[in-house]
Amino acid sequence: MNSVKHIDFHWHKEVEIVYVLHGSIIMYLDQKQYTLHEDDVIVVNSMSVHKIERTNQDNVLLTLQFGPELLNSNAFISCNSALNVDQDASRLHSIKQNLAQMVWEINKKSPGYQSFTMGRLQMLCGCLQRYFLGGTNTPMGEGSKDYDYKRLNRVLTYIDSHYNEKITLQEMAQSEHLSLHYFSHFFTDKIGISFQKYLTLIRLEKAQTQLAGNEKKISEIALDCGFANVKLFNKYFKEKYGCTPGSYREASHAAVPHQLNVNRKPKTYEESSSGDYYEMETLNAIGSLYRYLDAKMDTGQDKVHLSTTLGADQTRIEVQADQTSFVYEKHWNTTMTAGRAVEGLREDWRKQLSALKGKIPFQHIRFHGIFNDEMMVYSEKEDGTPVYNWSYVDKLYDFILDQGVRPFVELSFMPSQLARSKETIFWWKGNISPPSDRAKWQALVREFVRHCLNRYGAEELKKWYFEVWNEPDLAGVCWAGSKEEYFAFYESTVHAIKSVLHELKVGGPAMGYGSLWNDTWAEEFLAYCRKREVAIDFFSFHIYSEYPKLKAEDDRLTQIMPPSFYKESIDRLRQKMNASLYGHVELHVTEWNFSLYDRNLLHDTMFMAPFVIYQTMNTLGDVKAMAFWSFTDVFEESIVPASPFYGGFGLINRDGLKKPSYYAFELMQKLGDELLIKGEGYVGTRKSDGSMQFLFYHYVHVDQLFTSGDWSELSCSTRYDVFEEKGDKTFELKLNKLAGPYKCTSYQLDREHGSVFDEWTRMGSPYSLTEEEIFYLNGRSGPVIRTEIVRKECWSKEIMLPPHGVMLLMFDRQY
Repeated sequence: MNSVKHIDFHWHKEVEIVYVLHGSIIMYLDQKQYTLHEDDVIVVNSMSVHKIERTNQDNVLLTLQFGPELLNSNAFISCNSALNVDQDASRLHSIKQNLAQMVWEINKKSPGYQSFTMGRLQMLCGCLQRYFLGGTNTPMGEGSKDYDYKRLNRVLTYIDSHYNEKITLQEMAQSEHLSLHYFSHFFTDKIGISFQKYLTLIRLEKAQTQLAGNEKKISEIALDCGFANVKLFNKYFKEKYGCTPGSYREASHAAVPHQLNVNRKPKTYEESSSGDYYEMETLNAIGSLYRYLDAKMDTGQDKVHLSTTLGADQTRIEVQADQTSFVYEKHWNTTMTAGRAVEGLREDWRKQLSALKGKIPFQHIRFHGIFNDEMMVYSEKEDGTPVYNWSYVDKLYDFILDQGVRPFVELSFMPSQLARSKETIFWWKGNISPPSDRAKWQALVREFVRHCLNRYGAEELKKWYFEVWNEPDLAGVCWAGSKEEYFAFYESTVHAIKSVLHELKVGGPAMGYGSLWNDTWAEEFLAYCRKREVAIDFFSFHIYSEYPKLKAEDDRLTQIMPPSFYKESIDRLRQKMNASLYGHVELHVTEWNFSLYDRNLLHDTMFMAPFVIYQTMNTLGDVKAMAFWSFTDVFEESIVPASPFYGGFGLINRDGLKKPSYYAFELMQKLGDELLIKGEGYVGTRKSDGSMQFLFYHYVHVDQLFTSGDWSELSCSTRYDVFEEKGDKTFELKLNKLAGPYKCTSYQLDREHGSVFDEWTRMGSPYSLTEEEIFYLNGRSGPVIRTEIVRKECWSKEIMLPPHGVMLLMFDRQY
């Protein structure tokens, strides 16, 4: 699948099928020109000279190439839906159906998909020969025909290199030792247009590129591209492109509306329809082809049984009850997160936090906006004298501390009266500006810290973290100053805090993960702090699944990275810290989730439970904290949709319903403090009293289509079609040397057992939930629990998990 701007005349041995998924193209083929639109399909035969150009629309094409030996007797295929032949409609349907099923198989990667795909290719070739046979295609591999194509290649290569020079038909004929008449007919026969027209076409294309890409005078461009004069250039250009060169240049330099493949850059709220960090550059192109899937695949009736027929992936695990174990740190309990400070004054937010803390004993909570205008901490008198008001801060921090949680203080955003400029982010307009007066900012920070010390005491505040800003590396998004300005801002903020109490822990920079992969922002920050002797008590950064696109990549869709990307990012940052002599510093991931998009519909699904467990278990020992973003959908970075399950970040939706991601944390919390065993899809632990816990999970990643940026298979009601198709995963657990009876309690969580999103869809996906419906869904949310008594010294059990399934087994000594 790809988008095409321009592909020069070329040919190849392979037969090629082009299906237009989106937009339109112009195809030059067999001496004719065709315009193909969405849902059109065309076959390019072996060694047929062809060329593709884009129209004024974006396009997405599906192309398939295969060897001509799959077509018996060198069949010439005459298949072109642009010809609008009515009787071909049903025959074309068979071609599209086989293409659709090939794409489905390759995309889902179910066991045996290669064989299924090749089988569909054979059927596709059979359909082409049965319904679209147009004669015999003469072999092009030997003799004079082969030499003809070598000759044509020489001519086209020469034109492409010397288009800016004077080239005549006579000179080209002489260079190939042919008569003028023979060469002229030879060229037209192979390309479909005359030599002179082709030369003009190439010169126009070169000129078009220059008009869009530089500021040369139009007369200079005309001469540079081989035109005799600017008048002739204007005439030919208008004939081809429908406008003058000057008009074309103006249009190409003007701002254009959002298109399919534009530079995906971070956007502030005023620029973004959703108010998010990024506009997701995705498309829904493959949907036009997937209409042709077999009915059983299209309705999903076959998928219910597919996981059981694919064959289970089996893993054998054997554990001695008295085997050596290792103490590990539950890094998911260090910090939890929420949207912004003012939300913490709401009753529903507080109720959810209390319930969460009762099950998951996290130590700190982090959120944006402690200095936002809505918290009313800062104002100025008419003469510019600062006025501080800690009333709302006190209400929030008092409540948090009463819950046994400490603030992880993210120092953001800038009070508007202290801001240098007016740039904002999110629906609630957090001001991302540096301070207009750094001394006043430092005074605000000092007074804030001093107030907290006086209210809560030094011993308490020594256990807090102070993080300077949020993602300052996203220039123009979270920070409206330069990189150097942030470094100085960090230094002045650290000094302000340490001047009140030196022992307080200060760090940051809450860096985005894109900078980690794209540039040297982290190294420069660390080098600045080392040179200036600025304290970094901890280093913080964020990770999500979207591809951190390189700055030069201006035409890529939003892609999803493999699940290993999280650990790879942590390892990469740790290497940078080691190289900068900061390897000893605590490393905190202060935001992570599957997607950085707060409308990603997968966030509500059963997929999130094994995703959370996978990423948490895969990073044990690598960081001090993995702070999931965020605990609740009482969260307002952008306008909140009506649906109770709209893809929000939260572990708990705004109605208090606990998503599968929540239960992942609750089940992990039941694990012991000693690690017995860990492998792909499982972890075993033990507590000091001898009880054991075994957590199993079946992680299935999103499929290749979704990964590449096509979200055709995702909708509000249909959210599981975007994953690779995997069978059940089977674990055979064998425990030896069990001393005395144990009570084995199992907690089963999957789409049929405890996923509140799936229960909501079975209810009919109501957009507005009544109290009765919320009560019902709450009762259906959470793992199904079973118990048994184990009396044998050796015990074994087979655990079978469907895709996205989770199961915890707990063995408690009985007396």
